[in-house]
Amino acid sequence: MPAPLTAAADDTPERIHRRRDTTGLSIGALRAFVAVVDLGSFSRAAAEIGVSQPNISNQINALEQACGVRLLHRRSQNQSLTDAGRELYTRARLVISRMRDFETAANLFGSLKRGRIVVGYSTPPVAMTLIGHFMRTYPEIEMVARHGNTESLRADLMECRIDTAIMSLMDPDPSLTCHLIAPQGLNLLVPSSHPFAGRSDIAVSDLSGLGIVAREEGSVTRTLSEMAFESIGAPFQPVLTVESREAVKEAAANGVGLGFVLDGEIGEDVRLKALPIRGLTRKVGVYVVALRESLEIPAVSAFARLAEVG
Repeated sequence: MPAPLTAAADDTPERIHRRRDTTGLSIGALRAFVAVVDLGSFSRAAAEIGVSQPNISNQINALEQACGVRLLHRRSQNQSLTDAGRELYTRARLVISRMRDFETAANLFGSLKRGRIVVGYSTPPVAMTLIGHFMRTYPEIEMVARHGNTESLRADLMECRIDTAIMSLMDPDPSLTCHLIAPQGLNLLVPSSHPFAGRSDIAVSDLSGLGIVAREEGSVTRTLSEMAFESIGAPFQPVLTVESREAVKEAAANGVGLGFVLDGEIGEDVRLKALPIRGLTRKVGVYVVALRESLEIPAVSAFARLAEVG
């Protein structure tokens, strides 16, 4: 017979509450309790769950200690419920039912039959190819895409506002998982009517003195642009700073100044021409990036695998 569940005379409610907190409750103990009531004996409950009878007894005792009340009358042949037991039995069945719902949902997420992934991107031409591939491969997963530059996307990753990102990096970030999709070089963006438009490329030394429309701070394109000017000892003094690639393209097309884009970012805009910069050996890369622990999320892991296989 288990020891009676009585409180010492000097036990305060606060001390009793602390003692119960240390024992805790478990889903296993609730399942054992419900099985004993439903099947009428400890031995049948043990056989149903697949554990030993002492294991069932220990779990019931631990549950009673955690609740601070007796749940079952041990002396009756069919383990009848006490008043408290009847009240808590109903709630235990509800908890187990919710737990089964939870396990079912978890299995769906694990098998990629349900879920949601938030993908940040800084390079639409590369990102949308991979995002489209993922959506066709896993149509049951809800896809949310958010645009930003490298600096803002990294902050979003660290704050868990996005699950993964497709973004340009100067170098892989050692604090994150980074898979290279494509290297990118810098291009000078000129109007189709500009004298430079007849060239196939432009020497880095020819950049000095040009009126440049630059990307914002935190953009990898901005960093690489500054490096190009630094490599020839020229000051980087843009005539205008804008916050998106599209704004750079519109500014260049409308004669505000010349701009910089990375490989593959001009699209099909016939108003403009992108000239690779000869003599600038430094390149950047487009990476799929995530927190290491985020790879434990099935949808994020699947996205990373698609990036790896190309």
